[in-house]
Amino acid sequence: MHETARDVEVWQIELREPGDRDERRAALRLALARRLGGDPSEIRLISGPHGKPALADPVDGLHFSLSSSGRCCLIAVTTIGPIGVDVERVVPRKYLERIAARRFAPEEAAAIADRRGESALRAFYNCWTRKEAYLKATGTGLTAPLDGVVVSVDDERPAILALRDDDPGAWFLAAVAPARDLIGAVAVRLGDYRAGEPAVRLLTA
Repeated sequence: MHETARDVEVWQIELREPGDRDERRAALRLALARRLGGDPSEIRLISGPHGKPALADPVDGLHFSLSSSGRCCLIAVTTIGPIGVDVERVVPRKYLERIAARRFAPEEAAAIADRRGESALRAFYNCWTRKEAYLKATGTGLTAPLDGVVVSVDDERPAILALRDDDPGAWFLAAVAPARDLIGAVAVRLGDYRAGEPAVRLLTA
């Protein structure tokens, strides 16, 4: 199955060993082979800046990103522009409001503090994954400050609201829900893309 120019493919692959680097790379080769056509063993990967995987033989216009949490591995692939994906397992956290106040922008922390229980927990992970997806798309990852990216925290309307050194309107942000206890997000720089809102397709390999 191949994407159209309007698509973002997000491949969900179950790992045998949580966090295993070699298995993650094998999953990435599989997803890229599905996109490009060919044998996964022929796809050679190298480590780019900040450890982000890259193709040893780049394919013009192809962008991808990888994230895993436990046994769930997500690989986002598109030709629209630079892309980042993040997934996190939703687990209870102590001092949730304190972490949000220290790491997130004030308006995000306030929105999380206004919620209780499961709603607050989901808002926290929505905020975290959306920020990290954007930062991975820019290539900086968590080396950049989280409070420089302001996002929505509710389930219904994923959006980048403000950026310290960038234009929020240049980005598309979508939520990805691979399982009930997992929250994910994908961010794509739109660039010259003018074909309407990209379609995000969650696929299994």
